[in-house]
Amino acid sequence: MFRNKILMKVLLALLVISTTFVLFTSPVAAYDNELPCDTNKDATLTKEELSTAICEYMLGNETNSLDDVGDASYIYSFWNGEPLTINDHYNDREVKLYRPVERVALASTPSVRIVASLNAADKIVGVYQNIIDDNGLIVTKAYPEIRNQPAIGGGSSPNAEAILAVEPDVVFYSASSNAAVLEGNTGIPVVALSATFGLEFGETNGAYNVWQLAGQILGKEERAQHLSEYSQDKIETISDISSTLPVENVKNAYIATGGNNDIIKCAPTYYSLDIAGGNNLAEGLPSSWGSATVTKEQIVLWNPDVIFIRYYTIGQTLTKDTVNNDPALAGINAVQNSSVYYIRGSSNGMDPAIAIADANRMAKQMYPDLFVDLDVEAEGNSIYNEFYNEDGLYTQMLEDFGVFERWD
Repeated sequence: MFRNKILMKVLLALLVISTTFVLFTSPVAAYDNELPCDTNKDATLTKEELSTAICEYMLGNETNSLDDVGDASYIYSFWNGEPLTINDHYNDREVKLYRPVERVALASTPSVRIVASLNAADKIVGVYQNIIDDNGLIVTKAYPEIRNQPAIGGGSSPNAEAILAVEPDVVFYSASSNAAVLEGNTGIPVVALSATFGLEFGETNGAYNVWQLAGQILGKEERAQHLSEYSQDKIETISDISSTLPVENVKNAYIATGGNNDIIKCAPTYYSLDIAGGNNLAEGLPSSWGSATVTKEQIVLWNPDVIFIRYYTIGQTLTKDTVNNDPALAGINAVQNSSVYYIRGSSNGMDPAIAIADANRMAKQMYPDLFVDLDVEAEGNSIYNEFYNEDGLYTQMLEDFGVFERWD
């Protein structure tokens, strides 16, 4: 009896040690769709199988490596001894993971924001070329080492051979792309994430759901929950004030998509405007990749009180001067009242940190009397720091771009 108690203590100690070791394991050569140490291959890891694997390893039996024993300990402790089964955002597709995730390849630009905001940037081993090329990404200002990771494709599709070369445990892909094809070409689990975050953070496949799913995969559930609660609190701080506006005082707004587009390109949806209490005149228009096309005549008919120009590319051609000096738009309220403003916006999918910071900026611009005490820059720095663990990112963005309105 005494010996049995000692053995159980040893096994428990080894279980804790090996679960810790999983954080430092080296990558396997290829993904194996079997649970480690699952002797009878029934996709269920029992206490007996794990105990036997630990004892055999300690006795010098090399049937299972330390990596196998460590991963098995994690799976038994956190996945109830079974593969982690999730449903991703590509047609609710089922994906199974047979190993804890320590190495992640990012085959879409927006996924870098998801992983980094979950405090898992250290797991990134390969990135899409656009992530390397886009020097305007807030996340890579905070984590510049991400841009030094191997490229795993660019243009229209990821490169299967490049993905295999970095030996990831999972690949994060776009929800608009066929993840099953990429998984079939690599043999590595591919999870499609809806990284545009939709109209509201709380909707199906919105930010909260995306964080929850990615957090489950990365072992960052608590961080995912924290991000959701933090975002909700920041959103309510603004919307609790803006929602008190009488209907007749709500500003009618037009959001130009910015970049090198013409003023007739607009955003029918932008959650930041909803939070700030504005009315999007283009809401409901059919769009492609978040952009709709109207005519200048339509803009004049709408007669927006405010025009917001997304400024996400340094040196972009669509500027305030473009709007203010356009004879066709000279008579609209936004131009007449000097209410043409810049917002940051983001390219390659919405950045939730930018969206919340933009809500503060838009609220202050539309309703200065309601938000007289709102320090947009300080709040922006606080929000970016919460998401990306770096002080002063918002101030750095303002200085890098050099066009955004600032308040004393």
